[in-house]
Amino acid sequence: MEDRSMLTTGRQLGLGALLTCAILVGAGCNPTPIVENMTPTQGTEDGGTSIQITGQKFKVGATVQFGGQSLTPTNVTKTSMSIVSPAGAVGSVQVTVENPKQKRAEKQMSFTYLDTTAPTVSSVSPSDGHVYAQGAGYEDAIATGLTQITAKFSEPLASATVAVSSASLPDAITGGYSGSVNGATTVSGDTVTFTASEVFASARSYTVSVEGVDVAGNRSAAKTTSFSVGTPKRLHRYVVQEGDTLQSIAARPDTYEDAEAWKKILLVNQDYNEINRDAPQAGLGLWLHWDE
Repeated sequence: MEDRSMLTTGRQLGLGALLTCAILVGAGCNPTPIVENMTPTQGTEDGGTSIQITGQKFKVGATVQFGGQSLTPTNVTKTSMSIVSPAGAVGSVQVTVENPKQKRAEKQMSFTYLDTTAPTVSSVSPSDGHVYAQGAGYEDAIATGLTQITAKFSEPLASATVAVSSASLPDAITGGYSGSVNGATTVSGDTVTFTASEVFASARSYTVSVEGVDVAGNRSAAKTTSFSVGTPKRLHRYVVQEGDTLQSIAARPDTYEDAEAWKKILLVNQDYNEINRDAPQAGLGLWLHWDE
């Protein structure tokens, strides 16, 4: 007679063996991936960097977790796969591989987004096209009090350059002037300041070119603007100030705008017998003759 207890035990052993085999086979079909290397490990912040990941036990259908984003790799083999970096913020993110059924590699790689965005000019003061008019921007034709140009950028800078040139306005009394403006440029965070060596003269237009380099070495495009210090009202009588000479008086934008015209001043005011051209008396009123 057949021993039923032994038959049942045999069946149980056979079933257990089959289950054990199935578990082992299943584990072999869905292994935990092993990440060994990734190249390159850095790229631009706007994405688009081609990356290759190498390792072991990669499976078709795997995904790459890239800084919190899930990417579908291409050219997947057991030992390698390819991805393209998405856009991201400057800094480092973690990268790892995940096989189907959430088998994630223990090792994570680090990818660094580089700052490759050039800074831009946000604003320039004086603004483009601004006109400083006499009485509403400056008072004295010589001592205008205007010396600074400032520019704001989209991010902090490491360095900056400011180039300034000037030219006579069309309605200047004499005109014909053009040249560069000397000065010093300083950088503080995202702000650039140009301070002219001398005040901006009246009856002139000024062209400004600004560019900057951020801390990552990205250079901005040059920003060009212009402003002007209006031509002052023409004087018919000038009161001598302390330190004036006839040449400096004649060179003023509101007199003759020509130092050599001092002789005309002397001729028109010849009734003053003791005019010292190098040091005329302060407070003396001098008439200016104009050919109408």
